[in-house]
Amino acid sequence: MKVFISWSGPLSQKIGEAIKDWLPAVLQSVKPYFTPSDIEKGSRWGADIATELEQSKIGIFIFTQDNLDSQWMIFEAGAISKTLDSSKVCPILFGLDNSDFKGPLTQFQTSQFNKNDFKKLIRAINNNITDTKLDDKVLDEVFEMWWPKLETKVSNLLDEKKVDNISLRNDRELLEEMLALIRLTARNTIQTNKTRPKNKYDLNVFEKLVNDFITSTIGVFDWDWDHTKSCLSADVVDFFVSPKGTFLSPNVSDEDNDWGNRSGYLESYRRLKFFMEDNELINLGYSSDDEPPF
Repeated sequence: MKVFISWSGPLSQKIGEAIKDWLPAVLQSVKPYFTPSDIEKGSRWGADIATELEQSKIGIFIFTQDNLDSQWMIFEAGAISKTLDSSKVCPILFGLDNSDFKGPLTQFQTSQFNKNDFKKLIRAINNNITDTKLDDKVLDEVFEMWWPKLETKVSNLLDEKKVDNISLRNDRELLEEMLALIRLTARNTIQTNKTRPKNKYDLNVFEKLVNDFITSTIGVFDWDWDHTKSCLSADVVDFFVSPKGTFLSPNVSDEDNDWGNRSGYLESYRRLKFFMEDNELINLGYSSDDEPPF
C-alpha cells in the first residue's frame, strides 16, 4: 500500500525521511512515497508526483514552525483529498499546538507527534491494508518495539533546530505590527516637534513603501527561498550578479531575467530608500566610527 509523505523545508524534510525509513519496518507492505528535494517537487509535479498522489491510500503531512504556510503542502493536501476521504489526509504537528495550525488545512484532523497519536495513525494505515493487514496484538507489539527509535530520531532533529512549542504569528500579523510601530513612532515624532519641516512626510506613502518592501522581502527570502538559493549558488551567481556588483546593485542588464521576484524586491527597496533619504529619515553618509543615524 502506498503512503504519500508531504514536506516542505529542511526540518520537515529530515523528519519525513525518518518516517519514510521507519514505516516499512512496522508495516512491511507499506511503500512510502517521498520526494527528496523541493526542486523535484516543482519540476516533476505534473508527472510522477501527481500519479503517486492518486495511487496513495493515505497522505502524511509533516508540519513544523517553518512550513505552516507552505503552498506545496496545501496544494498536495487538496489534491489527495479530492480522491480520498478527508480522514485519509493526516497532518502531523511537530513542535506545534493545534492553535498554531491555521488556514485551509484546519478542515483535516491533526495529530501531535506523541506515542498515542502516532499509534492511532499507524492503526489507521494498517486498517487500509487488505491482504497483509496485521492483527491488533501483533501491531501493538511491533509498534512498541519500533516506536522508541523514531521518537529518539525525531526528538534529536527537533532539539537541533530548537523548535519550541509556542504560538506562532504569520507574516501578515508581523507586518501589521511593524506598520503600527512605524505609525506610532512617526506620529510621536511630529507631535513632539522633534523634526524639521522637511521631515513632515506623508505617513501613508511611507507605510505603503514599507509594506511593499516587507512583502517583496518575504517573497524572495521565504516563499521563493529555494529559487533564491539556486540563483545564488556558485555555479550560476555570475549570471544574476556581475563580478563587480552586489545583491542590491547587481549591475546586470536584465534584473528580471529568470528571477522575477528579485526585480520587484530591488524596486521596492530603491523606492523606500529614496523616500527615506529625501525626507532625511536615514543618512547613509556616516563613517564606520560614527554612531548609526537611525
